[in-house]
Amino acid sequence: GGMAERLGYGLQIRLQRFNSASHLHFLHLKMIVFWGSILGLPCLAFGGVLLFSPSLASKLFGAFRSSRAAAAVLATSAWFWTAYELDIIGIEAFDRFTKMFPGELWILAAVLSYLVCAWMPKNLPVRALSGILMLVPAELFKTTRLYRPESGVAFAAADVIVAAAYLGAIAGMYGMFYPWRIEKAFDIVVSRNAAARIAGAALAAAGAAVFAISLSLA
Repeated sequence: GGMAERLGYGLQIRLQRFNSASHLHFLHLKMIVFWGSILGLPCLAFGGVLLFSPSLASKLFGAFRSSRAAAAVLATSAWFWTAYELDIIGIEAFDRFTKMFPGELWILAAVLSYLVCAWMPKNLPVRALSGILMLVPAELFKTTRLYRPESGVAFAAADVIVAAAYLGAIAGMYGMFYPWRIEKAFDIVVSRNAAARIAGAALAAAGAAVFAISLSLA
């Protein structure tokens, strides 16, 4: 009887661990799909507009880069997201600092959000969006580090999404320092109908590919 009970208990523990691992595996896959969608869908949508109606794309981008509301929302999101990453990153220097001054990261994020909106309004929507692009890999890599397919289609799909996040981060770095160049480049492209449609097709295709690849993991 005792042996049977011990075997039954051991089997139960193993099943619980398997179910827990399966649940985490499922959650990690869903997060990869989520970030693939976040990267792919906006590119698909705006690329489609640029492809079929360059004039509308120009109006939308013009409204975006002159929008104070967009600047405030994106800049505040970027600063608070940065504070969150610093709060959980696990670097000893930051941990000591946060223990000495609890909540200071969030206070600093709020202060910087206000100061940036008040003192640096020019080019801020593009600059803030670029900052967010730089932060996406930080969350995506938490998932891909924990779940990484060993081989096959899933392995390739995860790598494509990671590569897209890297490219977005690189674009974000450039846009953070030179947002006016991003705006000027867009104006040049959209002023030439053929170039605008080619750029729109390429952007839409890239977005559709990333989105479709992320769905293959679902």
